[in-house]
Amino acid sequence: MAAPSNKMWPRKKATKNGHEDIPVEKEDLTLDPDTAHPELEISADGKEVKCGSFRNVSSSPSQFDTANCVVAQQSFSSGRHYWEVFVGQKPRWSLGIVSERAERKGRLIQKTSGSSEGFTEGYWLIGYNKEKAGKPYWVFDTNQMPFDCSPHPKTIGVYLNYTGGEVTFYNPDDPDNLIPLYSFYNVAFKNAPVYPIFDTCWHDNGGNAQPLKIL
Repeated sequence: MAAPSNKMWPRKKATKNGHEDIPVEKEDLTLDPDTAHPELEISADGKEVKCGSFRNVSSSPSQFDTANCVVAQQSFSSGRHYWEVFVGQKPRWSLGIVSERAERKGRLIQKTSGSSEGFTEGYWLIGYNKEKAGKPYWVFDTNQMPFDCSPHPKTIGVYLNYTGGEVTFYNPDDPDNLIPLYSFYNVAFKNAPVYPIFDTCWHDNGGNAQPLKIL
């Protein structure tokens, strides 16, 4: 089997509407510790994050104080971009992109009318929860949407077309092909920069201690 390429195209064999047949170099991302929830531990190279012990750190407007999240140091406000995150067998996680204007304080999932839940505006994420029966995979912007996903991806690819208003998640485990999982189209970024975001979720007393790793 061929070694993985740093180019998004032409790894995907089937071109879908909206994508130009032009290679996209994989982004070299690093995590921004100043935005990390106090319980997150970031590796020295800035490529891995896991939920650990609480750190007594000063708070800032860019820091998450409730959700176990951290964003990358890199932001995007134009063009097309692609990156990959190794999730392995981690039981719970979410990742994607977040607008610079999105709220980072408090819970990201909020109760709305009745028993329904809504998500904070400015997030476009894919997530996994092993404990959810039936459909453990879901995506959300302001609403959660479960979807079928088979086989279980060990890595998630994130494609952002800022100018075209598109966010697509992929299973890139096959180095010769990218399998599309879910796409958001006609996304209104409102000229605000967006950041790659990584949510380790709670460590569940060691049951969900595996890291998320930028590849």
